[in-house]
Amino acid sequence: MKPEQQKRKMISKGGGIVLLLLIAVSALLVWLLTPKGDAIGTAQIMLDGKCVKTIDLSTAKDNTFTLENCENVHFEIKNHQIRFVNVNCPDHLCEQFGFISQPGRTAVCMPNRVSVTIVGTGAKTDGIVN
Repeated sequence: MKPEQQKRKMISKGGGIVLLLLIAVSALLVWLLTPKGDAIGTAQIMLDGKCVKTIDLSTAKDNTFTLENCENVHFEIKNHQIRFVNVNCPDHLCEQFGFISQPGRTAVCMPNRVSVTIVGTGAKTDGIVN
């Protein structure tokens, strides 16, 4: 073999098989962990780790509201999605989460200790961390 041909052979046959297997497993994991379809769940709003409001996004009307216990935080529901809006916090990062509607998605406002998590119908709790 010429030196030029030896340089071109970068991966062995066994290495190629391992590489293809890794790509296939990665693709399978991405497919399994990505929320499917247009599943619309229930929004659970938590304040200081306690659920203060639950909203079924599939039936919720478009509106803007605040929490009784935390008037600094405003939420907007639009097209069966929810987001933080007009929040009184220093960095407004919570507003940058945008609308969420798929089960498993979470938006958090750390300064106000408020979070909203979308829970799918029939979801089971894996565990509770205190």
